[in-house]
Amino acid sequence: MKAIVYHGKEDFRYESTADPRLQSDTDAIVRVTRTAICGSDLHLWHGGLPEGIGASGGFAVGHEFMGIVEEVGRNVGSVKKGDRVLTSCTVGCGTCPMCKRGVYSGCRVMTAGGGASNVFGFSQGLPGGQAEAARVPFADTNLFRVPSDMADDQALFLTDILPTGYMGAEFAEVGPGDTVVVFGCGPVGTFAQMCCLLRGAARVIAVDLDDGRLERARQLGCDAVNPSKVNLGERVLELTHGLGADASIEAVGREDLILQAAMVTRPGGRIAVIGVLTAPTATLPWFLLFMKNLSLRTGLVNPQIFIPKLMPLIEQGRLDPTVIISHRLPLSEGPHGYEIFAGHKENALKVVLKP
Repeated sequence: MKAIVYHGKEDFRYESTADPRLQSDTDAIVRVTRTAICGSDLHLWHGGLPEGIGASGGFAVGHEFMGIVEEVGRNVGSVKKGDRVLTSCTVGCGTCPMCKRGVYSGCRVMTAGGGASNVFGFSQGLPGGQAEAARVPFADTNLFRVPSDMADDQALFLTDILPTGYMGAEFAEVGPGDTVVVFGCGPVGTFAQMCCLLRGAARVIAVDLDDGRLERARQLGCDAVNPSKVNLGERVLELTHGLGADASIEAVGREDLILQAAMVTRPGGRIAVIGVLTAPTATLPWFLLFMKNLSLRTGLVNPQIFIPKLMPLIEQGRLDPTVIISHRLPLSEGPHGYEIFAGHKENALKVVLKP
């Protein structure tokens, strides 16, 4: 089959690779109909992941994908050949103590207690879905059937970034009447903004250096702030009658933005960090967090928890995930998609690929 294969920093190639095969009675093979480039994939592109992750190369990348079930192991009961499904980006076994607690990203079977070995497209052990087909372990836990009247582009982002954005709003305990600052207007930040509004936030302040992305945030109903042109702290105080934001969400993955979040959040407020910080350690503004009684929560998404909650909202027209799509390309142009997304070229926000 053809796939986007990782060979090293800024070296992704569209080439032939081995067809996926069932390796367990709980596996399924999915023929991919849509896949997408995620901001987390750019960590591989830029070579900025911790030592050991992606080091070997030679595997298909991508963890946001959906398609049609082609084959199932004999112990798979929830899906069958021909079903249209989406895949959770993080793979859980469904039965270990962590999965039973809903922390599928920490599955003891798939991660052996640590690492990123249960995320598609970051190792040879779990090749990704920017390919014509992919093997999905523990299919009963990690595959979800898609309603027949829901388009692929509507369902695709339930695999990762829409649940991640909603998780940020949930971690920040966003509720009716809140003012929330969201750092980052990329795909995850955009979904965090939308989910904050969905949960009843009275005001969402979108922060980014890209004026094109800020304009998109305005169209969603956010107040937009470019901190290179406006003093962010002063603007937040102005919009909150001097109190500060009730909550902040960091959706970029930069250590300095955690400090900024702590500075603009009111005493007793909440901070969620859903951007991926790849450094093994980060310096937190601990004294500021302590003195302002701020809570901070972070973590890797568990789409299995959020897919059943969010899919009905898409069906009812309450959420339109397609608003973030800026480019639709054939899979063969995947390397070009990485170049424009990584370089903020052609006003790229989200690149969807079709095998």
